[in-house]
Amino acid sequence: MECSLDFSAVIFDLDGTLLDTLGEIAAAGNAALTRMGFQPHPVDAYRTFVGAGAKKLAWRALPEDKRTDEVYETFVPVLLEEFDKGLNTIAKPYAGIPEVLADFASCGKKMAVLSNKPHEFTIEAVNKFLPDVDFFEVYGGRKDVPLKPEPDVALELAKAMGAAPQQTLFIGDSDVDIKTGINAGMISIGAGWGFRGESELVKAGANIVLDTPADLVSLL
Repeated sequence: MECSLDFSAVIFDLDGTLLDTLGEIAAAGNAALTRMGFQPHPVDAYRTFVGAGAKKLAWRALPEDKRTDEVYETFVPVLLEEFDKGLNTIAKPYAGIPEVLADFASCGKKMAVLSNKPHEFTIEAVNKFLPDVDFFEVYGGRKDVPLKPEPDVALELAKAMGAAPQQTLFIGDSDVDIKTGINAGMISIGAGWGFRGESELVKAGANIVLDTPADLVSLL
């Protein structure tokens, strides 16, 4: 394969980019809502709930008339418990992702994962579904560490991989990911196959939006 010299490192979002986890997230969210005596949401509603971390998802999933500090503080641990119970039971890599990641590796591109999903859940998902991928580092949301779209961790990863921001791709499926790339001075690539779709990614300022995981090969 002929390999590009235009970039040397890639940072991937996880949910909606490498892994199709929408059904799993919805199942956990709805189980938590049911336990609290609230009505569940259609699976597609979770497309707009995700992207900013579990705590923000919890707030968005609550019925509007129940969004009080007291209810929220009770709901968050219930939601995290349901996530833990259902973790990696429905999720799967998007078709073509393992092959594309192998192509990136064969071209010498260093790769990392940066998700707003809780850190331990992120590690478990990557280890289960992409065990053969040699990621430089895998980070989820960690206590006292800024979440995306703050650029801190993205810049930390690029530096550790020996890549300047302008030589680094940031690939994700939401406006949060695109803004992270922009804030870090990286090349923002929209994963149009993910949860949010092309329109949001273009509006957020993506340099390129790709339709399928297989299209990632075009970057090489």
